[in-house]
Amino acid sequence: MNILDNLEKIRELDKQDMLGVEENFHSQLLEAKKIAEGTVLSQLKNRTFAGIAILGMGGSGFTADIIKSLIIDQVEIPVEIVKGYDLPAFVNKGWLVIAVSYSGNTEETISAADQALQKNCELLCVASGGKIEEIAFKNGKCLVRLPSGFQPRGASGYLFFTTYLVLRELGIVNINDEEIEEALNLVREKSKLYKRDIDTNNNQAKKLALKLLNKIPVVYGTNGYLSAVAFRWKCEFNENSKYPGFWAEFPELNHNETVGWENLKDLTGNFVLIVFKDSEAQERIKVRIKTTIQLIKSHFNDVVEIDVEGKTKLAKALSTMYLGDITSVYLALLAGVDPTSVDRISILKAELAKLDK
Repeated sequence: MNILDNLEKIRELDKQDMLGVEENFHSQLLEAKKIAEGTVLSQLKNRTFAGIAILGMGGSGFTADIIKSLIIDQVEIPVEIVKGYDLPAFVNKGWLVIAVSYSGNTEETISAADQALQKNCELLCVASGGKIEEIAFKNGKCLVRLPSGFQPRGASGYLFFTTYLVLRELGIVNINDEEIEEALNLVREKSKLYKRDIDTNNNQAKKLALKLLNKIPVVYGTNGYLSAVAFRWKCEFNENSKYPGFWAEFPELNHNETVGWENLKDLTGNFVLIVFKDSEAQERIKVRIKTTIQLIKSHFNDVVEIDVEGKTKLAKALSTMYLGDITSVYLALLAGVDPTSVDRISILKAELAKLDK
């Protein structure tokens, strides 16, 4: 029996039930919506800001990536992503700074949040506790409090969707109910198709994981929300599957990476190329994707084309992201590893903690 269809073996390997977290992604999104609608935001509502800076690292940092890609063509102010210790000099008084840290203890985010306070920026904190929550309470700032007990990458529904809908509550972006409903319905339907008790022959996520076993994934998206999702897939393969992975975006990759596949075929023959395809993409992008695949496919072990589903960007982003998330867990199980543990990150944090003593 294929290990992915052996429910007992899955339970043995997946000790902290990361697969269960992914299977319940739809429920997480529903709860995130309630959290956003129930958060007290009166001091920020209907304010005019000079710009928005979103702070975050790792799983929390993806919140910034995907939100910027979804709102950049709607807001008329700068949207800056900060993945590090320091705020850019131009982020100053009049800006809304959103500090996103699932644990609340991400040192880079804490540092940048402290700088935001020193610069008299308006600060909105998104966390499940920790020092970020303390900063909000101590300084009288708005706090979006998330449920605790997850790995940050497993709390993406809370981190992204809550923060995204809070921007709606603040009147910064316009997200209509139909858009939200479509995204939720599509994720719900996909969760039924990807869950563990759907056998491999009928489960797209399991079949994709089998294609990737003992291979190195390279994920291509298109500039915008699909680029953010491609990066998310790469990170999920890293953290859940414990696999190296790579990503790039059209059209930029056509100005450099496309040429890079001309050599080292003996090595790249162990790579699998995953390409996101949106039927509503502009024609020039479609030609770029088709031609690029033709040019480089012989250098890969396999090429997997993922047809993006949904009508709105939100539905497309969430459903495509979800496929990558749960596939990465299945790939971990195929490789015989616990998808939850991230020992090397823990070791690094322990070394950094020594600097504070």
